[in-house]
Amino acid sequence: MKKIYSLIVFAIGSLTLASCGDDDFTEKVNTIQVEKSETTIPAAGGSVDITLTGEGLTVASAADWLTATINGNVLTASATANPTRESRASHIDVKAANGDTYLVSIVQTGGMLALESNELAATDLDASYNVAIEKAVGSVTVKSLSDWVKASVNAKSDSIKVEVASNDYAVARQGKILVTSGVLEDTLFVNQAAMKFSLSTNVASILSNAAGSKTVTVSHSRPVTVESKADWITASITGNVIKVSVAANATKRRVGEVAVKSGKSEKTLYVSQLDFADQFSGTYDFVFYDVEEGHEGWYYFPADVTDKGISIKPFKDFDAYTIPLIVNKTARTVKTANSGTYLGEWSIEGTTLYVYLAWANFFGGADWIWSTATVTDAASTGTVYAKKQKSGDVVTIIDWAGTWTYNNVTYQIDTWLFQTMIAKAFTTANNVGPLLFLSKPSLISNPEGTTAKYANKNGCAIQLPNGEYARPAVLKNILRPLK
Repeated sequence: MKKIYSLIVFAIGSLTLASCGDDDFTEKVNTIQVEKSETTIPAAGGSVDITLTGEGLTVASAADWLTATINGNVLTASATANPTRESRASHIDVKAANGDTYLVSIVQTGGMLALESNELAATDLDASYNVAIEKAVGSVTVKSLSDWVKASVNAKSDSIKVEVASNDYAVARQGKILVTSGVLEDTLFVNQAAMKFSLSTNVASILSNAAGSKTVTVSHSRPVTVESKADWITASITGNVIKVSVAANATKRRVGEVAVKSGKSEKTLYVSQLDFADQFSGTYDFVFYDVEEGHEGWYYFPADVTDKGISIKPFKDFDAYTIPLIVNKTARTVKTANSGTYLGEWSIEGTTLYVYLAWANFFGGADWIWSTATVTDAASTGTVYAKKQKSGDVVTIIDWAGTWTYNNVTYQIDTWLFQTMIAKAFTTANNVGPLLFLSKPSLISNPEGTTAKYANKNGCAIQLPNGEYARPAVLKNILRPLK
């Protein structure tokens, strides 16, 4: 055992002596060294200097976008503008007179193209605007993609000049400008406001067969002209007021048109003439919108209208209900009775319920709201006018509007309710719930006392002024669960 240990020690010692005695190897040191360097070039292009050590240095670039020069021991690396959003990298080969070589890596950042804003809001009038170019690589070019927009680059102020022609239409429009820098592209959107042109109403209703006149207000930013399309109507405009005058009417009711023009836009003002006292009462269709899920749409009941009220029969097994009206034939006005007005009885499974008139706002928010049993001072007011249907018939139309106030909040009346009470008193404690929802109500007269002449589409009997169609209401479509 001692002998083996001695041999191991001897071997280690021999290796140590051999290593210490080997002085033939000398590490070679590169004569090219970097003393000072900046190796990142911005996207716009430029140069960086790199200070080297070494004798007889020469340089060569490995990329066509990168050039290299040597002045003494200072290497200058130069790059053109980077036309892309991606950074790029290459290198410069450095060689000394003694054959030593060195590789210097160069990185150039990616390009950027940024505008002060990509949205420009323009008025409807001729105007010029400037949009600043915040960042760009190299030169910027612009091209308008809309014939009413001109664009040019102001290199001195690093901005885009946008010239917008006047908008002679009563609708807003959007133009586009393509902005280019190298291979980079961006879009500047030009949003131009509509020409100001609107009428306070599109129906001038004269509720007398005698000669008379009516005024309508027009809001406009361009000159306005008016032209009557009927020989019994004359029209003129002063400032922002259109005056229409009508001759005496010997017919039942009539409708004519006045063309109102501004810029390249045209609107139609309908002039309606009928005698309110003679033409108010008659046979109508009571039109409403059904809000019940699965049955949404327009429906109607036959209705008899007098200066006492609107009589409808929504349920086949019950008598007609009359919604009282307050009609002033001298002032030519009409409105309903107030909310909380008693309408009659309705019964189910031996239980008698008492029906009252109430209001609701169904289309003003996320949840519908009714006027409550505490509101008894609000009515719905009718607007009476004549309308020419596609059939050629001229009918009388009564549209309804109004408001109620609850807890200092005012709501629009867009729905009439048949609200039921468990006892004959309009109170919160007696309230059971709505029996009928009659949304967006209106009355359309039937000139023949029948619907035979009305248009028929998809089983619908009458065409509404808005162009939609209404079908006869049936029990299952208008009966609501009580709650």
